[in-house]
Amino acid sequence: MQIIEPDRPTELPTIQLDPQGRKIYRPDGRVLRQFMRCRKHVSIIRGSIGSGTSTACIQKMWMISCEQRPNADGLRKTRWAVCRNTFPDLKNTTVKSWLDWFPEEMYGRFYWDRPFRHIIRIGDVEMEVIFLALDSEDDIRKLRSFEFTGIWFNELEFIEKAILDEAESRTGRYPAVKDGGATWDGVIADMNAPREDHFIPLMMGEVPLPDDWTEEERLAYRRPDNWGYHVQPPSMLEIKDASGMLLGYEMNPLAENTKWLKPGYYAEKIKGKTKKWIDSRVLNKITVYVDGKPVWEQFNEETHVSKTPLEPIPGWPVYVGLDFGRNPACTVGQLVNNRWRVFAELRARGVGASIFAPLVKQLLDRRLRAWHPAGSRGDNSGYSVEFFGDPKGDDGTQADETTAYDIFRNLGLPVRAAPVKNNHIQTRIEAVEYAMITMANGQPRFLVCGTHCRTLKVACAGGYHFARIKGTARHKEEPEKDQYSDIADACQYMVLGAGEGRAATGGSHNGKRKPTDVSIGKKSRRRGGFG
Repeated sequence: MQIIEPDRPTELPTIQLDPQGRKIYRPDGRVLRQFMRCRKHVSIIRGSIGSGTSTACIQKMWMISCEQRPNADGLRKTRWAVCRNTFPDLKNTTVKSWLDWFPEEMYGRFYWDRPFRHIIRIGDVEMEVIFLALDSEDDIRKLRSFEFTGIWFNELEFIEKAILDEAESRTGRYPAVKDGGATWDGVIADMNAPREDHFIPLMMGEVPLPDDWTEEERLAYRRPDNWGYHVQPPSMLEIKDASGMLLGYEMNPLAENTKWLKPGYYAEKIKGKTKKWIDSRVLNKITVYVDGKPVWEQFNEETHVSKTPLEPIPGWPVYVGLDFGRNPACTVGQLVNNRWRVFAELRARGVGASIFAPLVKQLLDRRLRAWHPAGSRGDNSGYSVEFFGDPKGDDGTQADETTAYDIFRNLGLPVRAAPVKNNHIQTRIEAVEYAMITMANGQPRFLVCGTHCRTLKVACAGGYHFARIKGTARHKEEPEKDQYSDIADACQYMVLGAGEGRAATGGSHNGKRKPTDVSIGKKSRRRGGFG
């Protein structure tokens, strides 16, 4: 692959110091400077690795603290939260970057008891900074209990909208109004290019909202006029021939923060990397990239994702797959002429079946209009719907013996356990895999609506993955448990309920034996392991 690097000085510039020996920050790039000047309530900067976004956020916090109006005692007091998705990342990366700019010997003691705290008193500026990981309910509760001037989210691409919404409500509370109030308050954030189902691309209009969303859902994702969104230029550019074939990469003359990177930084970083990694981490493109091994390597976006929105087809049964727990998920599809058409999905966070079941019913009412549970008596107009769920959903709760199945059944949604012995994960994975690798009438048997099923699409494309074992080239044997595993599990229960599991193992499918020699691309892992 061709990589073109411009001639650059071999010696890096040295950072300037003020008379007290403290580092002086000067942003290297137009977008970095715009972000530093932005004083909107929420300001977000998105860029490539090495593009200086984290440092810009650190320095912006300091600038805003210096701009705070003095109180009656002549002090400019602010209180900040610095948030990262996991504690190891917070400690080893975010805190390390912070102390590089604000070392204890110059700026004051750093308290290493959780939550980490740094108290800075320089001249008339008094700045309290609290560092919080968001990988435990305890830390999220702490976030809710504090009163802040502002909050910095480091690597926002790993943060969910509900957490940002909750955190934003805690800003503007310090200093109190009786003490003069905050001159500025809000949220600042940095991020690399997120996946397309992340809330930022949806809110910023970079990815269209699903057509079937309610007006209430659309309002929640409308870009507020007090948000600033700053996207840096890609650090490298693609080199293509006349036919559009990718030949290599060259440095982008508009790339930012390169003054502080060693010559050839990006040319070295992209060696041995996949195009998805380069697109996400260097070209600043919204794409699907995970540091792990996709569960369904056979998935191909060109063939398995519908180019147009999928709608239910009258006369064919509808199958609903349900994954329960505190982060429930649902997929809805049809098996039409032996081809899967998955046309709807639903996810929720931190809720139980009593809240999720009505949401599922609302989704079906909206997408199907007239429908009835399969086998029900009475008015059988409209679509016949079958519900299949996590076998564990039939377990009673600790508080009582009411199950998720009972709650759904009481709402007119009779759920049956998906036919998978012991909820065997490999059987579930292979049922979907079989639909992906087989053909019907010359077309792939598995089709996902890219408009209405964006989370499932990202899950299939690699969001649902085997995590890499740190320090090795090996991967874990069980898929990572996250929002993508929830929607993937729901899809597994859906296809198993329709008989896909019997077809995958050589049984019948809709009265037909499974076809043979129908693989389209990569070899199935049916007889292999998942390491």
